[in-house]
Amino acid sequence: MAIFTEDNIVEYFPDLHNFGIQDFNEFITKTEADIHRLLRIEWFPTLRVSSGDYEPSKVKESQLTRSAVYYSLYKYILPQLTQWAVEGDSFQTQIEFYSRAFFDEFDLAKRELFYDWNDDGTYDESERELQPSQRLVR
Repeated sequence: MAIFTEDNIVEYFPDLHNFGIQDFNEFITKTEADIHRLLRIEWFPTLRVSSGDYEPSKVKESQLTRSAVYYSLYKYILPQLTQWAVEGDSFQTQIEFYSRAFFDEFDLAKRELFYDWNDDGTYDESERELQPSQRLVR
């Protein structure tokens, strides 16, 4: 199962196909690897019951769709479209917007992400790791 698809990107960026990029599979693959890397480094070690290694297949990926779309747009897709002019262009402005949107959304997603601890293929409330914003976790 994938975190997101090309159709998800089109939801947030309807003109996506008007700029000449035909294949988004590489961007999607890179984005998903980056998202899981960030979770392994930033999120998993903070969990109360984290033991063992982070398993990407245990995360409820649908909770990360919006974050992944924003990340893919700012990190991989829009940089392909900008001219990188000194005075900037609309794509550079959009890169900045989606970058901020990604970090805001990803921070929210990490605070309530489900992780299939018992490996039964389902997610219930006991498998949600709510992250308090001002609490020291040891």
